[in-house]
Amino acid sequence: MARCYDEPVHVQAQDEVMSAFIWRGRLYAVRGLVDRWTERRSWWQDPVGAPQAGERTVWRVEASAGRHTGTGVYDIGRDTDVDQSYPSWTLLRVQD
Repeated sequence: MARCYDEPVHVQAQDEVMSAFIWRGRLYAVRGLVDRWTERRSWWQDPVGAPQAGERTVWRVEASAGRHTGTGVYDIGRDTDVDQSYPSWTLLRVQD
C-alpha cells in the first residue's frame, strides 16, 4: 500500500545520485535506488501562480531513518522545469 504526501523535502545529491533526504525534520539515509522514471505532473494540483505543469523525474529509493529502524521505499520527485521560488524536491509516496 502506498501513502501519498506531496510534501517538500531537502535532498542531498551529487550528479543525480541521492545519498540522503530530510523529511519532517528527520534525516533518511538512502540505501539504494530501486527505480527512476519521468512522469507528467498534474496541472490541476499545482498552486495558483505556479509554473504550468511539466515533467518530473521520480526516484524510488530504499531509505532508513537510522541504524536500528527498518528500511522503507520512498518516491521522491524533482520537477524538470523548476522555478526557484517553489520547492524543487517533493516526497510523493511512501510504500508500506
